[in-house]
Amino acid sequence: MGDWLKGVALENTKGLVGSIILAIFALMALSHPILMAWVWNRGIYHPMTGFDPDIAPHPTFPSLKHPLGTDSFGRDVLSQLLYGAGTSLGVGLTAGFIASILALSAGLASAYFGGKVEALLMALCDVLILMPPPIILLIVGLLIDMRWPILALLYGVLAGLGAPAAIIKSWAQGITVKAFVETAKVSGGGNFYILRRHILPYVLPAGFLFMTFTASGAVLTEAFLSFFGRTRIRMSWGTMIWFTQLTFYWSPKGPQWHALFPPALAIIAFCGAFYLLSKAVEEFYDPTLRRFPWGTKPRS
Repeated sequence: MGDWLKGVALENTKGLVGSIILAIFALMALSHPILMAWVWNRGIYHPMTGFDPDIAPHPTFPSLKHPLGTDSFGRDVLSQLLYGAGTSLGVGLTAGFIASILALSAGLASAYFGGKVEALLMALCDVLILMPPPIILLIVGLLIDMRWPILALLYGVLAGLGAPAAIIKSWAQGITVKAFVETAKVSGGGNFYILRRHILPYVLPAGFLFMTFTASGAVLTEAFLSFFGRTRIRMSWGTMIWFTQLTFYWSPKGPQWHALFPPALAIIAFCGAFYLLSKAVEEFYDPTLRRFPWGTKPRS
């Protein structure tokens, strides 16, 4: 694990940049409760109910008191941005983890057991491939309270049991016919032992790749659903965009670009970080794609 983290997050330029961006977002999420407890006035800087009566009317442009300005409802944009970082990290990482676990489980089970197990799982996979998660969740959002844990769970299930499961199955099928797998079966190895010990290591890189892809997709989907008002998430980057577009041109001070750009750029940077990490993982496991910056040499 240490070599993997070093190779992906430190020795690879893409992975290093992606890790730094995610670390910044993590610090943003951690800093918000600290600022609210020790620095900011809760009545003014609360991301949902805050209002600054001293500088009304709102919205206001960036100032020393409000570095990113305030929106039309008088709420501090920086406070909203920091609070939204925690929501996006929760949605992305939870959905990515769920999707990778389900994709690996379904793909390995289909490849190893075959027969009815493969037919059932791949039929489910085919159905989910034809059902884009954002559209399905947009409909589900009309029926239930779509809070972020539910959104992350549903997106992870829909994404993980779709194309990722089918791709992992195709990779794993090439491993199940290898001589060392047959030897393990003859030697009395149990199914779970063979899957974990002899097959999983060969498809685990794909699981990491799909985790990064799903994480960025989940954040984009959350923003998409929040923009259309189909979530019950109190504050996120998508919710910020939704509130801004409600009164974007109605402000007497002109279009509220100062309230729109921060969440939009944060979403782009967040998804870009996971894309860079996915490229780093791919290069780490594929020798033909590796780059060795700063004078480092390939591993022997």
